[in-house]
Amino acid sequence: MSTLRSVLSCLVVCVTATAANAQHLWWKPKPTGKTATCIYGEVEVLATSQFIYYCGCNWWPGKPAGGYTGIQDPGEGRHNMIFSIWDTSPTLHPRVTEADAKTVFSRFGGEGTGAHTHLDYHWDLGKTYRYYATKEQDSTQANTLTKLYFYDDHSHKWIHEATISNPNDGNISVTTFGGGLNAFLENWMGKDKELPKLALYRLWMGNSPKELENVTDGTGDGNWGVLNDTFYLAEGDDSALAPIFEKSKREDSQVVRGGKRGAVLSVKPRKVPASILRALQKLPKSRAVIE
Repeated sequence: MSTLRSVLSCLVVCVTATAANAQHLWWKPKPTGKTATCIYGEVEVLATSQFIYYCGCNWWPGKPAGGYTGIQDPGEGRHNMIFSIWDTSPTLHPRVTEADAKTVFSRFGGEGTGAHTHLDYHWDLGKTYRYYATKEQDSTQANTLTKLYFYDDHSHKWIHEATISNPNDGNISVTTFGGGLNAFLENWMGKDKELPKLALYRLWMGNSPKELENVTDGTGDGNWGVLNDTFYLAEGDDSALAPIFEKSKREDSQVVRGGKRGAVLSVKPRKVPASILRALQKLPKSRAVIE
C-alpha cells in the first residue's frame, strides 16, 4: 500500500508543481548555439518535512517527452528518487527499457501521461544528492534513450535507476535537454507550510562529462535566492527559517533573497570535481526490462 501511495504522490507532485504550493527556480543557461544531451545536477536538502518534492531539473515542460528528476520526502520516514518522462504524443508513448532491480516503474495519468519511475533511497539532510542524465539514440535512430543515474552515498557507487525510451517523431524536445529548464520545491499536499524547508540547487549542461558547463544565472518565484554562492529554494515562516539560514551560511557568505520572477541572480561558475567526471565516463548499466 505504501508503494501505491508513493506512486500516486509522485504523479501529483511531478506533474502539477502548482504555483500555490511550489517555489520555482528557472535556470538560464548562457546561449552557446549548441544543444545539450547530458545534465549533471546536485540537490542538498538542509531542512524538510513530509510531502515535499525537491525537483532538481524539469526539462521541456509541456513539450513532447518533457521530463523531470529529483528527490522526495513522501512521509512515513521514507525518502526516494524520481525520474519520469511524458509521452511524445497521445499515440507515441515512452517505455522503460532498463531499470535497477529496486526501481518501481509504471505509466502515469492525470495531468498528462507518460512513464514514471521511482526508487526508495534514504538521502540525508545536509548531504549532496548527485544525479546525471543522458540522452542518446537507439540503434534505429528513431527513439531517444534517456538514462538517469544517481550517486549512492551509502554504497559509494553510481546507480543506474532507469532508461526510458521515447519515439522522436521529429521533436527536438525528445532528443535534447532544454526548453524552460527549472527546479522547484513543492509541498504537494499543501500542509505544514509554516515548517521550514530549505534546499540548495546546482546544474551543469553539455554533450559529454568533459563538456559540462555550470548554469550560473537564474530567476525564480516564491522564496528563492542565493546562499553560499548556490541557488536555494525555501518554504516556511521566516522566523523558523532564519536560524537554519544562519547555521548553514559560511562566514564569508550572505543570504541574497531573490525578487519577483524576472529578476536574475548569478553565482560563480563551478567545475564538476575531477573524481566525479572520471566516474561519469564509466557508469554502470542496469538490467534490461522484458515486456
